[in-house]
Amino acid sequence: MRRLSIKARVTLWYTGLLLLLLVLGTAYLLAFSDQITSRQLRDSLQESVSEAVKNAQFDHGELEDEDIDFYRNGVSVFLYDTSGRLLAPRVNQGIQVNAVLEDQQVKTVEGASGRWMVYDLYAEQDGTGFWVRGMVSLSGTQGVIRRMLLLALIGVPGFALIAALGGWRITRRAFLPVAAMAETAGSITTGNDLSLRVPDDGSGDELSRLGRTINSMLERLEDSFRRERQFSSDASHELRTPTSVIISQAEYALSPGTSPEEREKALGSILRQARRMSVMLGQLLMLARAENGKFRPDRERICFSELCEMVALELEDSMEKRELALTMELEPEIYVQGDETLLMRMVTNLLQNAAAYNRPGGRVALRLRREGEGCLLEVEDTGVGIAPEDLERIWDRFYRADPSRSGEGTGLGLPMVKWIVQLHGGRVEVRSAPGEGSVFQVRLPAG
Repeated sequence: MRRLSIKARVTLWYTGLLLLLLVLGTAYLLAFSDQITSRQLRDSLQESVSEAVKNAQFDHGELEDEDIDFYRNGVSVFLYDTSGRLLAPRVNQGIQVNAVLEDQQVKTVEGASGRWMVYDLYAEQDGTGFWVRGMVSLSGTQGVIRRMLLLALIGVPGFALIAALGGWRITRRAFLPVAAMAETAGSITTGNDLSLRVPDDGSGDELSRLGRTINSMLERLEDSFRRERQFSSDASHELRTPTSVIISQAEYALSPGTSPEEREKALGSILRQARRMSVMLGQLLMLARAENGKFRPDRERICFSELCEMVALELEDSMEKRELALTMELEPEIYVQGDETLLMRMVTNLLQNAAAYNRPGGRVALRLRREGEGCLLEVEDTGVGIAPEDLERIWDRFYRADPSRSGEGTGLGLPMVKWIVQLHGGRVEVRSAPGEGSVFQVRLPAG
């Protein structure tokens, strides 16, 4: 058996509940109205009879009925002697009922013209006993109740039907975003198109917020898949070049006519490319472990000033070979809490990047100073600079702003710098313009 939809279940639930409330409310209203009407009729009947008793006068046994109101507020009044003979009014209007006279008893009797509420009262005046009977018709009251009941029988189902239709329409419109979400998810599944988004009506309700959350998730997924595709493409490109060099040099070294000097040169080229691939794979492995949450840094209190000086001195010879001048302005005794190996890698990558994109005869400046509760590390170069459209992309893996330098480095230096800085609770920024060099700034919390 197919289960009802949520829209149908919600509509049936509140329609049934509304119908139950309407039925109970109508029944209570009818019963309460009947009681109120009966009480009012009883009070009016008793009042009219009592008033007739007060106004009844006898003169030598003869009734004087000039002051008696025989019809008042729907109540008909009749006077009888002790034997039950009608004394007044003298004109019988045909509304008499066959009921025994009972003192101070309110009862309902059937007459020729319908049902009546009757009240009898015995009294004596100047030694003369007499009965006063009051009668009020119940037909009008019952007619009103019947009309109210008929109206309820027609109105309650009609109102419930209108409420059900309106509720179904509101519920269906409210669940339209859910249908759109399901359709979008199905389109993504069948077409593998992560650019699709769930429509947002801008209502700001729960489903609208859910749609925005799903769209945000889809944006992150699309960006993640884009980065993965870009990474696969870039990694293949970066590994293809050294692999081709290794294969060609190995074939050359193994050819019969190769001299020992040429074979040694080919093996040296193979060794350099293999080392480059090893460094690249090691960095990729470290970044992959970091993204998977499996990397745990070995944190300790480190003198960052000494670490920066040590890294700069190690790279000084390689910069001299590039005809670059390295200057240092390091404020002493600056400590940070972090992984020494990673921080050395961060400073090394920044200095190597400054050297790789510098001009012959250029300058690289390494500066470190305290700033607020932390420290500021700056690496400035006089190189080619970075175009504005490339400033955000330099942190992507394998991206190079200058494609002509694809043979230098691994394309993972700056992405690793950003990861190391974020791992230590800091942030990294860059200021640059084409032809004016670049300044990389790293802010780290104090240790």
